[in-house]
Amino acid sequence: MAFLSGIILYVVTDRFITNTGLNNLLINVSAGLVSIPLVFIFYDVINKITSQKLHNSLFESVTIEINTQLIELIKELALLTGEKEPVDMDQIEDFLSLEQSDIFKSLKLDKVDIKQLENIKHQLAMEIHKPTSFDILSEKQISAILNIVKEITFLVKNIDQSNLAKKSVKHKKIIALNVEYIFINLTTWIESGKKDAFHNHGRFSLTEK
Repeated sequence: MAFLSGIILYVVTDRFITNTGLNNLLINVSAGLVSIPLVFIFYDVINKITSQKLHNSLFESVTIEINTQLIELIKELALLTGEKEPVDMDQIEDFLSLEQSDIFKSLKLDKVDIKQLENIKHQLAMEIHKPTSFDILSEKQISAILNIVKEITFLVKNIDQSNLAKKSVKHKKIIALNVEYIFINLTTWIESGKKDAFHNHGRFSLTEK
């Protein structure tokens, strides 16, 4: 409004105000009305550019830390489900597409490292509860990680049951369902974030021996 008012005032003054003193005064006023919004516009544009660079740097930093833990989680879940450890993005996608029935048939409860799962859960919880994470991650991404943390808690609890409980079909089906829910949320994280970033990070980490 100030910018438009300045333009209109300038046009009216230039055409209709013949008094030199008044003309100069109104021209200066119109110049002020035009220049002030321009200063704010330029400031806002520059601020957005610099903020975007910072946002991208923070996003990359946070996602690298989260992806590191998620890749470790995928490795542990591969052991748990008796599947071959995925080494690239295509294999990760195939692995995460396993359904509860497939997971149930191939469960290897004696292969999983509960302490490692607990550590992954702890690291993910620390990352997702940082103030910067809430500022730069989308609601969908935050929800996916929180759900993964929750499901790891249930998974560890169910795996850490007595040997008698572990042998029951019902108990194994519950564990398979926990794993399937983790798979669903891992897929959500990958699809809602920068898939290429996870691919590049995953390619580096998963092939490391």
